[in-house]
Amino acid sequence: MKNVTMIRVRHAAAVAGVGSLLALTACSESPAEDETSAGSQEATQDESGAEGSDGDEGAVAEDSTAQEESADDEGEAGAAAGVVAPAEDFDPCSVVTADQVSGVVDFAVSEGTADDLMGSLTCTFAPSDGQAASVLLQWVPVASDLDEMIVAATGAYDNTSDPEDVTVAGTSRAVALTGETMGMTAAVVIAEVEGGFFQVVVLGEGSEADQAVALTELTVEHA
Repeated sequence: MKNVTMIRVRHAAAVAGVGSLLALTACSESPAEDETSAGSQEATQDESGAEGSDGDEGAVAEDSTAQEESADDEGEAGAAAGVVAPAEDFDPCSVVTADQVSGVVDFAVSEGTADDLMGSLTCTFAPSDGQAASVLLQWVPVASDLDEMIVAATGAYDNTSDPEDVTVAGTSRAVALTGETMGMTAAVVIAEVEGGFFQVVVLGEGSEADQAVALTELTVEHA
């Protein structure tokens, strides 16, 4: 029975992680295509400008410089606001321990297992006592709108609650929700930072949004 329970937990964890990731990355594809199209248009405009007068070339150069300065200002503003900027290959397993996770949730877990899923890094903490529960810490280095991500991610769960904004230091915005996957309760937090999103999922009976929030804070603190 213990082996059956563990298989079910791992399956549910995999469904939660991969399902959300598919939704998140699919959501980010349209903006990327728009950027590519915009880049092509800019390239065409630049070529046209190159055929024009020296005055036009000077104007293009000035516009480019202004855009770079604006981007620098935005980056400085983000840093000043205290929003973290994890490395693209940031691994949650490298900063969060089993003892820390066990201290937040209502069950003991083994050390986390890292997986590279479609460009995201997921750390899964399985229960050490065979309980039907699990914890996922997922870093998704995808730039997109948080509201679009929330809509996409909720599609990976059944019977979801309304997303509620929560406060997590180091993020520009974070939301919490609950739902079900593979018959298991899931408490989920999606948090936006520089360069991507964190998704934290607590699976199992009695899972609460407050637990997912605490684990998100712990992960972001060391990102």
